[in-house]
Amino acid sequence: MSKSLKTISCLKVLRGSIAIAIGSSLFSVYLNFEVFDWAEHPILKSLATKDPLLQILFSWLASITGEQLLHISILVGAMGILRWVEAVGIWFNQSWAEWLAVFSGLIYIPFEINELIYRFGWMMVLILLINILVVGYLAYVLKSKRLFSKL
Repeated sequence: MSKSLKTISCLKVLRGSIAIAIGSSLFSVYLNFEVFDWAEHPILKSLATKDPLLQILFSWLASITGEQLLHISILVGAMGILRWVEAVGIWFNQSWAEWLAVFSGLIYIPFEINELIYRFGWMMVLILLINILVVGYLAYVLKSKRLFSKL
């Protein structure tokens, strides 16, 4: 297995771990939803007074119901598990995992481009470039496997 595929696999594990940590945190908030008030949390409140974008975000978070928060936490956790499945499959050089990674990576590209159009940021440029490189390399690997299997 190439170092590039190992790197992509490790990147998938990292992204999956982050997603699972976020999903778990949101689930923890859901479990304590009755006592948690986004608008009155001291740290969040002090941050929001300094940034109008955070004020909008926190007012949106305050409007989320407990059931919506539960659904979001489950979805984010499932996305993390999907990343881990992709990582294991890529690590063991499985074509199905490479196809899955290509399709799941392609899904994000329009959203990343939209984010760049409306809120340009260099971090978003970096994320988009990494995603394009990963998807492109995996597509190249899949094409190479297909060509060699015909020989």
